[in-house]
Order: sequence, then C-alpha cells, then structure tokens
Amino acid sequence: MRRHVEDCYPEEGCGILGGFNDRVEWVIPVTNMLHSATRFRMDPQEQVDAFFKIEEAGGKLIGIYHSHPSGPEIPSDSDVRASALPEAIHIIWNPLDEDWKFQAYWIDPAMGFVPVEISVHGP
Repeated sequence: MRRHVEDCYPEEGCGILGGFNDRVEWVIPVTNMLHSATRFRMDPQEQVDAFFKIEEAGGKLIGIYHSHPSGPEIPSDSDVRASALPEAIHIIWNPLDEDWKFQAYWIDPAMGFVPVEISVHGP
C-alpha cells in the first residue's frame, strides 16, 4: 500500500484489500480515475476485477485504502458520503512529518467514522 500511495503522490492513490479471516492477503492497487490530489474514484473495471480475484480465491473484501496527500488525516466529508461498503475497513495514508503514516476507520455514511486499531505483520 505504502509504495502505491507514494508512487501516486501528489495525487490520491487507492486500492482494495482482500483476504481471509480479517487478515489481508492481497493489496490490489486501483487507478484513481480523477487523478486528483483531493478526491478519488476507483476505475470501475479494475474494481470489479479486484473483487473477482478475491472471490475466485475464496477470500473476502477486507478493506479499501486511499491517500490524503495534503490531509486531512481522517476521513473527509466526501469519504464518508461516498462510502458504499460498510463491511470494509478504510485505511487512509498521509505523508506526515516527511514519512507516510496510516490510520484505519470504520465508515458509515449515516453515522460518520470511528478509528479502528489494526496490526501489521510481515514486510
């Protein structure tokens, strides 16, 4: 994820996370069709392809990630309004203090967002 959002900078990078039992096995970068530093819209075909890849492997959607190159460090109002996958954790990357950091959130368009703790294992 980090490499992808760094490569997309100064535009927002985005992608899909799939796996088993709440453990991410696939980080699938998706093109941000807006090529914007403040908004993202996933390429629909790439998004469908990612969902099929996860489903064909017997996995499930774990989360969505995207970056906020200029902030905020939390989900924006447009992130909350556009959230269409309530089962997915949303991970937001931000280049704070010259180093990329992330935070995970549950987002519900009717309720807003809540920070979620996640653990990172591996490379």
